[in-house]
Amino acid sequence: MKSLAHFPILLIFIGIFSFFSCSTFETPKEEVAVFWKQSLSFQEGLTHAKEINGKLFAASKTRIYSDATLFGINKYYDLSPFLPNNFSYRLPISDQLMATINSDELILMPLGKPFEEDALIIKMKDLDPLFSGFTQIYFRYGDQIGIDPNGHVLVPYDSPKSPGVSKYTPNFLWLKTAVIDGKVEILEQKLIKEEFFDGWVSIYNFKVFDNFIRVTIGNKTFDFDQNGNMELRFESYTKSVQVGNDIITFASAGFETFPLMVYKSDLSGKTPELIGTYNSDQVSKEDRRRIGYYFDNISSINDTIVLIEEESIFRLSMNDQAIKLFPLDNVGLIGTYLTSISLLDNSTVFVTTGCEALGNNCSGGFYKPLDKFLTQK
Repeated sequence: MKSLAHFPILLIFIGIFSFFSCSTFETPKEEVAVFWKQSLSFQEGLTHAKEINGKLFAASKTRIYSDATLFGINKYYDLSPFLPNNFSYRLPISDQLMATINSDELILMPLGKPFEEDALIIKMKDLDPLFSGFTQIYFRYGDQIGIDPNGHVLVPYDSPKSPGVSKYTPNFLWLKTAVIDGKVEILEQKLIKEEFFDGWVSIYNFKVFDNFIRVTIGNKTFDFDQNGNMELRFESYTKSVQVGNDIITFASAGFETFPLMVYKSDLSGKTPELIGTYNSDQVSKEDRRRIGYYFDNISSINDTIVLIEEESIFRLSMNDQAIKLFPLDNVGLIGTYLTSISLLDNSTVFVTTGCEALGNNCSGGFYKPLDKFLTQK
């Protein structure tokens, strides 16, 4: 009976060990490299792409592609008439809305209707008379506008506390929207004007999940829930990724500092649980740099965490002793600049590439079968 009493504890230990060991450090069997094939359906660089309800959506600097294909001609919606000349961030991808910002306006359009008569133009100074501009995210190719699957829109902007009195935490406009009879309607709106800092800070990460939007400002990370509530989640710089039914978060005091802590939460993002702490002897300097990089380069493919950097893709392997990145085969991607990676139809891995290429390869994307994706370099 005594041994039976210890059985649940043994199961818990096995479960934790299994989580950390989902990607082992064993040397994989050598496989013949399978070329990444170029998709000729996009004749320009893409900033990112993702599958929504079985359909491929993609974006370039000025265009949105909906219900796209890798093997034929794609139609697109040109949003350049609604964009400032210096807009260098990612257009948000949604199956409901298209959104842009101009100097002092937020512009919302139903998907597929990039026309002035269909646009809902929100003049920011009508909402906040002290509006001074849209907050610039630290790194280009990051999100500047967030749209979640339920049509909630989040946009950071700047304004003083009062005339002549600085406010250091960015403000946020949060909207609950719906497309009704072919027009975008605002069902609810909030101006979020919290203050957490006493000096100038930047937004480093801005990432949309199904149930919340996570924003890293300076060395703190905040979540915005489905009701537009802003909550301090971590007193640290973070990067997060959904893996199955968990949100995995890497947290630290700075981009490349130690210790590096790993948390797990459910899909609400709330009540994160610390599952690992790693020091400089457990993560190499180069791997720590890649994990801490301020560009949103972390994704999950078939429950495997991967990172992209320039023309390279890495598989992240983690156990209770160490974190290590393994380079994956990238034959066919040499000379590209990867901007995103996603899984299509549970069978094909698709990477988008930008025009900041190392060589002359400026195609929109490349693809490879999922069962050949984890072949190591």
